[in-house]
Amino acid sequence: MIKFVRWLIIYITTSTTSFTFAACDFFEGHSQKQINISIPSTLSIPRDAANNTIIYESPPVTFSGSASYTCSSTFTTGIINNLGSNSSTENHFPIGNTGLSWQWIYQGKPYIGFGGGGIRTPGGYGFNTTTNALRIIKTGNISTGTTIPAGTMGFIQVESAALRPLAMIIDKSSTVIPQSCETPNFVVEMGEHNLSTFSQYGNFTKAQAFSVKLNNCPSGIKKVTYSFFANPATPAWNPSLGIVELNKMSTAKGIALQILDSSLEPIQFGATYTYSEYSIDGGNYSIPMNARYIRTLPSGSSGQYDSGMSAGTANSEITFIMSYL
Repeated sequence: MIKFVRWLIIYITTSTTSFTFAACDFFEGHSQKQINISIPSTLSIPRDAANNTIIYESPPVTFSGSASYTCSSTFTTGIINNLGSNSSTENHFPIGNTGLSWQWIYQGKPYIGFGGGGIRTPGGYGFNTTTNALRIIKTGNISTGTTIPAGTMGFIQVESAALRPLAMIIDKSSTVIPQSCETPNFVVEMGEHNLSTFSQYGNFTKAQAFSVKLNNCPSGIKKVTYSFFANPATPAWNPSLGIVELNKMSTAKGIALQILDSSLEPIQFGATYTYSEYSIDGGNYSIPMNARYIRTLPSGSSGQYDSGMSAGTANSEITFIMSYL
């Protein structure tokens, strides 16, 4: 008798399923939310404002929404810039190549770039009742017509690029306008003077008053400073005493022009002076000054008739530079 033996072979394979657990994730029903900031359509800044000058800071917005998250291990957080480069060591972020940067002011303090903050412990985190504001600062040269674009400025990022619980949005673009006063060129009529006035070295004429006009100054400029400089065609004879030579077309000899302040004290060429009467409200102003002719030729035995002295036309030019802070 032939017997058939049947074998039932059962192959059992082990299926391995890979599960990935994120270190940080939103709570159920939570997701990225927005901080919406409204900014003016134009922002003004003094033309010569120093770097790190605050141009604008929005009123704080108190957040309320479902943007909470939880982390199962230690993690870092910080700002990701949507308009330019990022840095884990800075708390301001460039707006392209505009010379402007922005800051996320969180709970009254600038939020640092992603990766630059301290290590946070595992647990749940949220943003309800926190205050958030946008600050715009100058960090470089700003050209007229520079624009801050509307849209997303950046994000608060938690641990991974996939988890950005808050975004900061501005509702419209804003044009930045460097401000200055209008300072027209001016001519000072020095009048006619007798050569006998200059009989000795250092003799000078009666001072002629004039003023430098600052017209249509915008509001917001906190400080105005000014300086005088000699020109290549009319170099300084004594810069510390504000004395400048006559130009080459002048026919008078042995004299020069001296610039004085309202108290008849010599102006030092290249020095910076503050106009103390300026108001942050702007408007029209004038800086009182004086000018006079002064003999620069050493004295001889013939007084005004010394060799090198002669009457004639006596004209000169100087440069006046304003700075706005």
